[in-house]
Amino acid sequence: MELPGGGSVRVPEPYNRKPSYPTYANKNGIEKDMLVAYRNWRSTMSGHPECDGMIAIGRAERFASLKAFMQSARGGRSIQWSDADRIPGQPWDGNEKRYPAEESDGAAGPQIVQLLAVNRVGFLKTYHLSALMYVAGNRDGLHIGVWIADVHGGANKAERLVKSIAGSFER
Repeated sequence: MELPGGGSVRVPEPYNRKPSYPTYANKNGIEKDMLVAYRNWRSTMSGHPECDGMIAIGRAERFASLKAFMQSARGGRSIQWSDADRIPGQPWDGNEKRYPAEESDGAAGPQIVQLLAVNRVGFLKTYHLSALMYVAGNRDGLHIGVWIADVHGGANKAERLVKSIAGSFER
């Protein structure tokens, strides 16, 4: 898939399927700066689109910092993923506590990791799906962000996705 600013990457299954209708990345105009790929982008009964995860890929030189890339990439998240950093079980009173985004230097470079709890609607009740955001900085000239549920592989899968995408980058 082509990257804004030049070059291409191989986006792994099932993120490589093009959504058939507009996404939040389209709506918020972030696709001019990065490639955003969704896992199972679909419409819900409420009429709002939803997904099971997201990958954002951008050329590192197009962003002032890894944190700037992360903040821009967040514009592509669906409604439930946008609220996933809020710690469950709190009243909605404007003072909700949120999971912190932790910046560190990993073995392969800078990274930002944040725990998430994605709200889901089941047949009889709502529940929270544990997940995480993993944003890897300057991997072969790319910033790559992965929003992934633990049931889809969690942290280990996120690291493998980043390594695979960075390894496929062709300038």
